[in-house]
Amino acid sequence: MKCPICESVSHEIIKSRGKNIKEILLRCNECGNIFRDTVNIPKMVECRIIISKFENSQKKNLKLYPDDVLQVGDVLMVDDEKVKVTSLENNKGGRVQRSMVSLLETIWAYSLTGQIRIGISVDFGGRILSRKVEIEPDFQFSVGDVVKMGRTLFRIRSMKSIDSMVRKGSSRAEYIKRIYGNPLHSREKFQYDLSPKVVE
Repeated sequence: MKCPICESVSHEIIKSRGKNIKEILLRCNECGNIFRDTVNIPKMVECRIIISKFENSQKKNLKLYPDDVLQVGDVLMVDDEKVKVTSLENNKGGRVQRSMVSLLETIWAYSLTGQIRIGISVDFGGRILSRKVEIEPDFQFSVGDVVKMGRTLFRIRSMKSIDSMVRKGSSRAEYIKRIYGNPLHSREKFQYDLSPKVVE
């Protein structure tokens, strides 16, 4: 909205009324001119969202504006539950990384409420020890960390995140799908013990 006198876009709203079409009274911050404008506010649409928590999935509906743009990795609030978008299915049946809400069929997400589950694979030269741990979403893992898990001691070699492989640096648990490690001798000093976090 531009001021009709000086064409400035800097203004303050003095008054507004209406629901889907708002009539607004504005004051220009540059020249002080008072003018009216109307804004068309789109109606919210219901989107299907499937939320995963461990092995369980739940289908819910979420109200969003049709011209909002969603992308994989976005965090949304659904009925007081914080969820992270893992996949978007458009109305042509294809999976996309980014889309306008009006073009979506289904939003896929996982819950960030409470603990999350991460897979761990330790490679003993072809024999893989695979476990799952439940941990707080904000727990920080780093490549190179020495970790105890039961009777196994290992160093984190890499981490698979939602969209890439992490080979150096750190990441919060909420972004990690799987951790890959190399076994170490039991005499090494470990930074943390995941033994109590292992789920069968």
